[in-house]
Amino acid sequence: MNALTTVYGEKLNRDAPLGEHPDPQFRRERFLTLNGLWDFSLDQEKGRPERFNRKIVVPFAVESSLSGLGLSVHKGDYLHYRRKFHLDDGFLSGSLLLHFEAVDQICDVFLNGERVLHHEGGYLPFSCLIERPQPENVLELTVSDDTESPIYARGKQSLRSGGIWYTATSGVWQSVWLEGVPRGAYIKDFTLTPHFDERKLNVQAFFAGAKSEGVVEAFFQGRFLARGTFGETGAAELDFRDSFYPWTEGNPNLYELRLSYGDDLVHSYFAMRKFSVETVAGERFFALNGKPMFLSAPLDQGYYPDGGLTPPSEKAMEDDILLAKRCGYNCIRKHIKIEPRRWYCLCDRLGMLVFQDFVSGGSPYHNFFIVTRPIVKYELSDTSHRFLGRFLAKSRLQFEKDLTGTYERLKNVPSLCAWTLFNEGWGQFDSLRLTERLRSLDPSRPIDSASGWFDKKTGDFKSHHVYFVAPRLKNDHKRILSLSECGGFSLGVKGHKFSRKNFGYAQFKDKARLSKAVRKLYGKRILRLINRRGLGEAVFTQLTDVENETNGIVTYDRKIEKIDPSLLNELNQTLYKAFDRRLAKRRKP
Repeated sequence: MNALTTVYGEKLNRDAPLGEHPDPQFRRERFLTLNGLWDFSLDQEKGRPERFNRKIVVPFAVESSLSGLGLSVHKGDYLHYRRKFHLDDGFLSGSLLLHFEAVDQICDVFLNGERVLHHEGGYLPFSCLIERPQPENVLELTVSDDTESPIYARGKQSLRSGGIWYTATSGVWQSVWLEGVPRGAYIKDFTLTPHFDERKLNVQAFFAGAKSEGVVEAFFQGRFLARGTFGETGAAELDFRDSFYPWTEGNPNLYELRLSYGDDLVHSYFAMRKFSVETVAGERFFALNGKPMFLSAPLDQGYYPDGGLTPPSEKAMEDDILLAKRCGYNCIRKHIKIEPRRWYCLCDRLGMLVFQDFVSGGSPYHNFFIVTRPIVKYELSDTSHRFLGRFLAKSRLQFEKDLTGTYERLKNVPSLCAWTLFNEGWGQFDSLRLTERLRSLDPSRPIDSASGWFDKKTGDFKSHHVYFVAPRLKNDHKRILSLSECGGFSLGVKGHKFSRKNFGYAQFKDKARLSKAVRKLYGKRILRLINRRGLGEAVFTQLTDVENETNGIVTYDRKIEKIDPSLLNELNQTLYKAFDRRLAKRRKP
């Protein structure tokens, strides 16, 4: 393997990486990042060690080079972390919330020798309240990770990386931080529900501690607009009929929010936008603010050669999104990963729609299905739970718990426009029931229930993955016709490859031949599907190379653009215009 680095990793401040507030949609002024150098030890004993013989840079996973370790972790290993920190008087005057954005996979947290937290699962945040903090503190973690466990979400992680499977992620891999809250009463959570047509915002807040007065205020570009008071149920409503600024991908207007409850003050933001499925002349399309639009997206897996699943910096995240915008994409399919919350904030502010996948899991994926299903069409039951990796009831229960947790984490993200429930059958089960469960949680966003394979005729997308032949899709006129994966064109660039291997669905020797194939895919095949079949979405594999997969628009280290963004921009504009023309013609009486 080659030791590839990004320019962001090369500039990393090991003492204070990723020091920004981790949650821009729920931000208090008093916060303290605990990212940086921690004491570390790896052994096969669950008990906390007396000595720590290594250092690790948090929040990078043990396997990554930016962690300073680059170790492999196996079943039976225990990762031990320790960080000493001091709190000044500003934090000692109230209580503290101790936050972990993501730790893979089973984690016990000890503060000053006392266990304060236990968490299972690798992709969702967890926290606890420290009611009476002390000036001097010792924070310790004990973490175990069985990457191949059939119980927990693992996505693309594997102990045998290669092809479409990548190096595992173990331990802390997103930010660890503290924030101060008042000792008497504070805001625990809130749900923001914009009603685009009525030009109103509903806020449902949840509080902790003694009863107090709660208020929410809205601003736009610093100008006060509206104020609401939380009632007995924690509900408030704001009216924006006289100050209505819609969010679109071309004009991403964001309102500022300030929520107060007693002495607690939380800063947030929201957008006035609406996602729906609209019918035009018997065909179904995704719509933003009531207007049908063609979704064109790259597949984005969010891996980095030096950080693994952890972005080396906020600039790294921003530049990936800006690359997609330069290529003319209006959407990103976030594939089998939940990003740090600041990534979604960047999409909100930059005007990039997000099609969010849930993270897959279950028993190890059966190689027979992976090899044969892209070529030969056949269906499998997802209710018997035998064929697709969900035979264990605990595995199914964990997925449903994670489904709720993922929704709760991302529910307020303005740019998140749709969900992918299952991808290519990986851990797929009970699609009809789970689609309805997700819809009951979130009726505001369309759902792709089964992306690629094993369609169960539910959800809002008729979703296809086509790599090896020209896509010949049929529109069932009941759901949005979607080419949710295509491309996969491989070109390895010497000096910018993760290994000697080049994985992709078609191999090219130079940029000229690769560009020709891209032009044929977009300018002929996808264009034809729009004109003849009413295609509503296309997703190109993929934004960046990932390990052995050399099918990115840019190399894994983000240093070489293999496909000219201006070419992709030109092709995407052609698709958008063709889509608009077709709709205009079909609307004519």
